[in-house]
Amino acid sequence: MKSSLYRELTAEALSEIIQAALHVQMKSGRLLTGGLFNTTYLVDTEEWGRVVLRLGPVNRHLLIPFEHRLMTAEEQVYALCRKRRIPVPQVLAVDVSKTRIDRDFMITRYISARPMNEVDLNRNDKARICRDIGQAAARMHRIVSPRFGRVADVAAGGGFSRWSDCLKDELSQWEKVAAGTGLYSETEHRKIREILDDCTPLLDEIHTPCLIHNDLWEGNLLISEETGRPKFAAVIDADRALWGDPEFEFSSIRWMCEYDEFWQGYERRPPQDSVHLMRRDIYHLLCCLWNSYVYLQEYNQPEPANAEYAIAAKLIAGLMRQKASH
Repeated sequence: MKSSLYRELTAEALSEIIQAALHVQMKSGRLLTGGLFNTTYLVDTEEWGRVVLRLGPVNRHLLIPFEHRLMTAEEQVYALCRKRRIPVPQVLAVDVSKTRIDRDFMITRYISARPMNEVDLNRNDKARICRDIGQAAARMHRIVSPRFGRVADVAAGGGFSRWSDCLKDELSQWEKVAAGTGLYSETEHRKIREILDDCTPLLDEIHTPCLIHNDLWEGNLLISEETGRPKFAAVIDADRALWGDPEFEFSSIRWMCEYDEFWQGYERRPPQDSVHLMRRDIYHLLCCLWNSYVYLQEYNQPEPANAEYAIAAKLIAGLMRQKASH
């Protein structure tokens, strides 16, 4: 079964969006595969050359509340990153009015590159690229905000003065949509709330809201092969970014742990003491909660949803034991 959020356009509708947004004629357009949340097209135009059109989800009643503002957030994150020389796509148009079509959409310049997980890299190239990605992640984490929270919310004047309040709000948003799915029991919901409540002092040791990509897996890191020597080309899909603890970045996305070169570029490894490990377990748990809901309700993929649930159940049990011992 296809994702409930994914819907293709007719060729006529695709052409109309390009004309209205960029005031250029579409020469051709083709669907790019692999999307579950957004529906993505590669479009050839007369004046702009190749561009990428991403259309937001349909069936938006299934979304977690923060997911309604993802394209707004992504545009803001790209603007922040470009100022810090972090390679990201160039945004040509964003429309969240839902007037031309009943969906948000974004158009960016095409980057001639492929996701890192699709590129066969030798050891030397991968080492060099991982070091560059580590440097980019460090630059991103040095961008700071006066408030914790989702990027679009903070930009609109919202957010939180305490990291614990931000994460409790994230949990509350998840509970609003997840409570009726039956994936987690009421006892598990109660234990998760207890963990965040009891760990409030631990979470509030984080005082500086830093920019976290929050989905920094290899599929969101583009590698260019145009010169014959593969190189890191861009970070993409920054729509789920948060202002928070940089260690949130490494709580569930852990591919970089395999590469010393990433940490050389990043210039430090995450501490391994019990306090930092417990915080990262809390972050990992929250990521599993989001993922299990998204896979089950939005993407119609029960197997990965159950896999995320299994990880979450182990984290809940482990955190309850740690909480009891403190």
